[in-house]
Amino acid sequence: MDINDIQIKVSGYVSEVFCGEIPVGCKHAFTRRILRTRNKAEIPPWLLKRCPDYVSPETIKRFWYGDDGTMKDLFSEQGAHWEGYRAVNHFHQVLGFGSGKEGIGLFEIVLEKKGKALLEFVPFDPPMETPHPLHKMDILRQCRLPDFCIPEAQDGHVAVTAGYWAKGTMIFPLRLAGSFRKEALEILVADLSALGVGEDCFVAGLRYGGRDLKGKIIRETEREMYQVVWYSHKRERWLDMYEME
Repeated sequence: MDINDIQIKVSGYVSEVFCGEIPVGCKHAFTRRILRTRNKAEIPPWLLKRCPDYVSPETIKRFWYGDDGTMKDLFSEQGAHWEGYRAVNHFHQVLGFGSGKEGIGLFEIVLEKKGKALLEFVPFDPPMETPHPLHKMDILRQCRLPDFCIPEAQDGHVAVTAGYWAKGTMIFPLRLAGSFRKEALEILVADLSALGVGEDCFVAGLRYGGRDLKGKIIRETEREMYQVVWYSHKRERWLDMYEME
């Protein structure tokens, strides 16, 4: 039987989400820092009146994602260590394709062999004439993954979710004994709402013939960072990092 080395290339909005825990003292120290350094002149008066402790998401992102020096100092003062936002992933680290709300987002799947496209799945009605077979995406099976649970941080800690998205491409190598069967390819769909991310149709991967495929990013544009949020069990919801219980 012929062995075919196939590459499945997926292009769209690559996204990675990190959900972990930090000591509650570090969370409070972070909140005090962003409140102390915010520029009130940049905040509309009506917003300050409604929410006196408001801090813009961009200010929060600047520290969390881009100022490791300050973050290390804040954590060290609390007897903890900061190893970067990617290390706050004790509960989940999810890689896939985002921008899906009430339906999967826009992306394309191309099946390649030795760099040549064999067929393609697209989110629109394919044109009549194409250099290789095109199929509409919705002919592929979708498998809904089990829902995530609200993270349970250990005593003295709080759960935090962060991440990024960017236009990009992932590849999923696939070795086949025989020809490719489109009915064997599945799109794995997850709801990230329980992690504080507004993605209820996050594409968390691909499966072929019942086997999960391992993908890797090969291209991405400049990253856009998710808003950083923490979970309050007392208030039973995800909150902005400037908010206290």
